[in-house]
Amino acid sequence: MKPLALVSGASRGIGRMIAQHLAQNGYDIIAVARDEQKLRALAVELREASDATVTCISADLDQFGVAAKKIKNVLEEFGRLDVLVHSAGIFRFGTGQMEMQDLQALLNTNVMAVHNINQIALPLLRMSPNPHLFAIASITGVEPFAMVGGYASSKHALVGYIRSIAQEESANGVRVTAICPDVVDTDMAAASGMPKSDMIRPDDIAKTIEFVMSLSPAVTLDQITIGCRPTAGSVRDAA
Repeated sequence: MKPLALVSGASRGIGRMIAQHLAQNGYDIIAVARDEQKLRALAVELREASDATVTCISADLDQFGVAAKKIKNVLEEFGRLDVLVHSAGIFRFGTGQMEMQDLQALLNTNVMAVHNINQIALPLLRMSPNPHLFAIASITGVEPFAMVGGYASSKHALVGYIRSIAQEESANGVRVTAICPDVVDTDMAAASGMPKSDMIRPDDIAKTIEFVMSLSPAVTLDQITIGCRPTAGSVRDAA
């Protein structure tokens, strides 16, 4: 039986690359995202490129009850989980003048949705012989950024939450890591003003996950920060 990985935000960007990478490395995949059409395209691609079993869950993670029910139903069918990757996230500009609904949306997607999935997934991860939990945070989760304070606040909350989960789950054998990259070459980084050559590649994030998973069980890495080359006049925004 192959190990099983659940990846949120799998339909595009970093999440898609991570799903591809895990499938190529022998994992069956549960892919979660809002866009059902893109999920189906991903499933076809992964099945053609590997022998992975791909299960798609189309869900808006901000609808906590509906999303939880869909994910729980699928996980109960498998009865197991080895790797969980929280890659779904949204970005908004703004700090002091940010609209309340924008800040709430950031917190809902970037923090609350992670906790919603964890409540379902952690009991299964604890039963795995080699369980890992990853959250794709951001460099803005460890540094202040004036123009994107709302986004930074959600990522600070995520990093604090994930590092606390890492301590909590250490006794259960679940290794937990928050990955905090600078600007990654995805559509979310279009407003950064950085040339693609100076951005982190999505496959760098997938390789980081592979590196962490290759380490011995004695190693804990609750946070990894990945920088990129600074470009004059750019806005270092979303991971």
